[in-house]
Amino acid sequence: MDQFTISPSSGVPIYKQLFNQIERMILNGYFTQGDTLPSVRQVAAELDVNPMTVSKAFGLLEERGYLTRLRGKGMLVAKHGNEVSKQEKLKTLNQMIHTLITDAQLMGVNQQQLLELFEKNIAKSNSIKTTNKDYRK
Repeated sequence: MDQFTISPSSGVPIYKQLFNQIERMILNGYFTQGDTLPSVRQVAAELDVNPMTVSKAFGLLEERGYLTRLRGKGMLVAKHGNEVSKQEKLKTLNQMIHTLITDAQLMGVNQQQLLELFEKNIAKSNSIKTTNKDYRK
């Protein structure tokens, strides 16, 4: 079940790491409506964490409307409309960008340097996409 990974030394609480991973997996279509997630006990055993940590992540996902709890069946991925999904993706990306900016500031990277890095990575990503399209022809 190596679906989830955590980094205990990252400084990010484990429940938050798990929440973020599952949220992205749902938004990106890895988990789709009606999919059953592994049980709290299964995830806790696989990650070697306290089941309450996993339960907290699942509870937050349920609270935000990503998961639905069905007695005897565990947690299912709830229905998400395309528009809601787009909004959630943008919200998640915005949070990631905010974290990136904060981390860059803590490292002493100024706005211009960060923009240059971002532009280089976008250009690199675009060239990879172009290469992949050319390869498929």
